[in-house]
Amino acid sequence: MINKSMKSRLYCCLSIGIPFAITLFYVWSTAADVAFRDDMYLIKGGFVEHYCNGTLTFADLWRPAAYTRILGYNLVQLVNIKCFGMNSKIIVLFIPFLMLGAVLLVYRDYYHSLSPECSSKFITASFIMVSLTIFNLVQWEGLTFSYDFVFQAPMPFFIASFICLELFLTKGRAQDWPMAFILPILAILIFGGTYSFSFSFALGTTFLCYVVTRSHTLTKAFWLRVMIMVVFLAALAFVYMYDIHKNDYFPDSSHHAATVLNNPLQALRFLLAAFGASVVGVNAANIFVPFAGMVAIGLFVVICYGLGLYLFIKSKLYEKSYLPFYLITQSFFYLVFMMIGRFGYGIDYGMASRYTCVSVYGLVGIIWVIIFFLVHSENMKPFQRILLYMPVAVILSGVIVTSIVEWKIQPHRRAYFQNLQEIALRVDTATDEELSKFEERPAVVRQALKVLRDCNLNVYRQTSESP
Repeated sequence: MINKSMKSRLYCCLSIGIPFAITLFYVWSTAADVAFRDDMYLIKGGFVEHYCNGTLTFADLWRPAAYTRILGYNLVQLVNIKCFGMNSKIIVLFIPFLMLGAVLLVYRDYYHSLSPECSSKFITASFIMVSLTIFNLVQWEGLTFSYDFVFQAPMPFFIASFICLELFLTKGRAQDWPMAFILPILAILIFGGTYSFSFSFALGTTFLCYVVTRSHTLTKAFWLRVMIMVVFLAALAFVYMYDIHKNDYFPDSSHHAATVLNNPLQALRFLLAAFGASVVGVNAANIFVPFAGMVAIGLFVVICYGLGLYLFIKSKLYEKSYLPFYLITQSFFYLVFMMIGRFGYGIDYGMASRYTCVSVYGLVGIIWVIIFFLVHSENMKPFQRILLYMPVAVILSGVIVTSIVEWKIQPHRRAYFQNLQEIALRVDTATDEELSKFEERPAVVRQALKVLRDCNLNVYRQTSESP
């Protein structure tokens, strides 16, 4: 017979393993093994060409891209070039494992927050709702080509950083010190990208929540650790931002704060649609939901954000974990910063799938808080429970509908990437119209592909390996 411990482990493996396996299979069967989109700017005149010429320096790896640092991706790509000839698919296959790392970190605190009041069987079984939300094809654009690493890598590092910072500030044990300093370096300077800005605001907001809810227990030792960490994080911010405009890959990139202020209602619609896209993916929305409908869904999601923060305080979940509060605020601030940076590109630009790589974690925080509140509210009336089931039902319905749509599109997407490989192999004769399928300017694409061909990298490594 299977004992209770083995059953809980089985449920845990199923709750996490099944969504992970589905995502991994999607990536394996879909991902592009060809340079695509933003990668083109890193090749000609970038660190790839400098590596091929033997002139690569750290400055090439530290070079900003649209006012962000992508050192981690450059280092991973450099290893890929040295060991695998710049096989784009290998990097994409890392992404599900990055997501798995984030899921396991969330599960750690999720389990602790519901234990021992709930059985291990219930905790592990209910976690599938969280797991499905993270392993969600709403973020298909973050699962198909190598530059997606930039969008997917930050969250597991920021979640790990948050957990270690929380332990450092609240416990202050000797074993908590090293990781409290190492992980923020990895998260901010190496893998952070654009997420570093929203991380600072989310961290600050969560810290204020901690101070308000624990004001009667704060000690001088706590405030000393706070000062040490503030100085340390400020130093990291200075290093990150120093000369952030110098030699940018995208010198024409700029924020659209003035445009937002001049068009507040349109900016609000842009932002709400972005929130809505975390529930109903952009491709599913194009089929089933008009833009006004996405704005309405986004408004519903924002209300759920507020509900999640309210229930977090009311249920005293903060006595167990501040991670769900952080996940909600991180997602909120990220989409706000994204709006400021992308509003000028079109009213529906915020619905792009790559931005949901962060916003799905806000949904995770909402689901987590609702589950915690329900299991600690035995006397709640039935209709009140139904009202709280609604956000979870809407989120999971969006996951299911979006997944169905994306799996139907998957064969076409795979064929599209295979066609790109064929175009790349005849770069000299390919037309501008064909090169535009790489979703960058044809001239930039042609120059980049020729560099790869001269260096026998990426799709051209296959021809160089042929007998």
